[in-house]
Amino acid sequence: MKRAAFALACLMTGSLGTGCTTGRSDPAPVLAAYDPMEPAAAVAQLLAQAERAQDDPTRLGILLAALDGLGARPADGAADAMAAWRGKAKPPQTPPYRGRVLGPAYKTGMLDPGKSVRLPQLFDGGRAARVAVATPGQAGIDFMVLDGEARPVCPPGQARNRQCTWTPLYSGRFEIVLSNSSASATGYYLVID
Repeated sequence: MKRAAFALACLMTGSLGTGCTTGRSDPAPVLAAYDPMEPAAAVAQLLAQAERAQDDPTRLGILLAALDGLGARPADGAADAMAAWRGKAKPPQTPPYRGRVLGPAYKTGMLDPGKSVRLPQLFDGGRAARVAVATPGQAGIDFMVLDGEARPVCPPGQARNRQCTWTPLYSGRFEIVLSNSSASATGYYLVID
């Protein structure tokens, strides 16, 4: 599959031809490019970037607009990290690009050292399923998805930014397992699409 990089925030701000910068003296890009064919991974990466952009209202506004454009919303019963960030953000002047009708849902959390969380999730048979995880810091977490018989759907591994994509044959329950094998607490963003 051909992977096309697409910088959503650059298009939204109309700065694609100018090198896509924040307008500051440094040439740091507003947003890292991502593969538009993998929206769950894009949302996870954008959430982690937004957490790091708390002291930059312009960048935070662009990242939140990109998340809105992808249709990101908190999972049922999950805390809405984006709601708290909106008060600090300066929204872009250009309306956001409208993406998918039903975008990915996300969940944020913190894992203490040596702890795990197991999250059951239903996925429809015959439709592509995506689960992505990103951590805002340098530490990674162990990430895997298990089917109803506890078999790995995607190879388990440690991740800072990782996506698992598969198409279930039948509708059913899967389990997302996140574990922190590091010596310090690690935050994460989990995106389910």
